[in-house]
Amino acid sequence: MSDTVKMKLTFPRGKQMPGDTVDVPADEVHRWKGYAEPVKNDQKTEDAAKAGADKAQTTGSQPQKAAGK
Repeated sequence: MSDTVKMKLTFPRGKQMPGDTVDVPADEVHRWKGYAEPVKNDQKTEDAAKAGADKAQTTGSQPQKAAGK
């Protein structure tokens, strides 16, 4: 079973206008950044947004060691 998160649109999407609520799969919340914001008082939304942000910032997060040292 896939968890969904309720998000409020901040940008028009097809026939839906800003302020409309949409259900977004929890693992795709990071893709909606800038187009929708999580609905308040929804704990799953906040957890999914944090998890998405953690996954998105993995590139370059490990410092490289200097060669020959």
